[in-house]
Amino acid sequence: MGAQRTAAVAGDPEVEPGGAATRALLEPILGELEEFERRLEAAVDTDLGPMADAMSHIVRAGGKRIRPALVILSAQLGRPSMDHVYDLAMGIEFIHTATLVHDDLIDRSPTRRGMSTLHRTMGAAPAIIVGDYYFAKGANLISEIGDPVIDSAISRTVMTICLGELLQMTSKDDYRQSLADYHRKIERKTAALVATCCFGGGAVGRLDPAQLAALRNYGHHLGMAFQIADDLLDYVATEEELGKPVGADLREGTVTLPFMLALEEPGVGEELSRVIEHLPLSDPDYEQIVDLVRRSGAVAATERAAQDFAAAARADLSHFPDSPARRTLEAACDYVVDRRI
Repeated sequence: MGAQRTAAVAGDPEVEPGGAATRALLEPILGELEEFERRLEAAVDTDLGPMADAMSHIVRAGGKRIRPALVILSAQLGRPSMDHVYDLAMGIEFIHTATLVHDDLIDRSPTRRGMSTLHRTMGAAPAIIVGDYYFAKGANLISEIGDPVIDSAISRTVMTICLGELLQMTSKDDYRQSLADYHRKIERKTAALVATCCFGGGAVGRLDPAQLAALRNYGHHLGMAFQIADDLLDYVATEEELGKPVGADLREGTVTLPFMLALEEPGVGEELSRVIEHLPLSDPDYEQIVDLVRRSGAVAATERAAQDFAAAARADLSHFPDSPARRTLEAACDYVVDRRI
């Protein structure tokens, strides 16, 4: 599978949802990403039987590999050992994938990236074990770097993600959350891991404490922008682009910024309030909510919120001299708010 996969990374649209935009962003490090894929597959192949088969299933599904790319780019701002860079990137990818396995089970999602989810193909109990195993495998890879600062950052991040997932579960169908609640939720869901990718990459790149702090802030702001833009796509993209029904987050009980801002808008807010007054909501109710949000000023306001976080991320990079890595990290600020899928 290795040679086939390496060729795929260089432009296979099945591996790169987002296609040309993602490839253009990551062009400067395609060689490093190909080596990352080779090592990722080799690490999976060392496992036995159904464990390797299960993770190979997910690895073949690919993804944009934005998190490994951020590790590589952040490390390139300094003087890294590439073996450590790849260990960190693989460890984080395994941990991230483990969270997806558990999330899919919790959400009862039938597919991810067009492929059946593990709990659908293996059952719930094996999927939990696979997720747990790859949490541990990721942590083991990262421990081989031998930097307790990175180990501490990773463990705190996993705790944060788990807390965020629990809080999201307990806030389902809470249609009147505060902006602070929303920001805390997406920080734990997305921004914490993106920040750790950048911080960890800088750490293996041997950057100084002030630069590491700037990279952590960059990752936080970039992750916030990414998640806000992603939440907006759930309302404005097509079902074909999303690979799931429009408004799927709301149907799962997850309230996001576009809905929250529309609820505060005079006129639209009153109509939305009438729709959500009687639970549970029906399919026509969800369709009406999506239509109301699309016709409100919440779409533009959500776009501005994402752009503000992206601008903050770009400003965090002022701590670094001009370089190809810095320019690519700056380009990522535009990418996360402009992408369609």
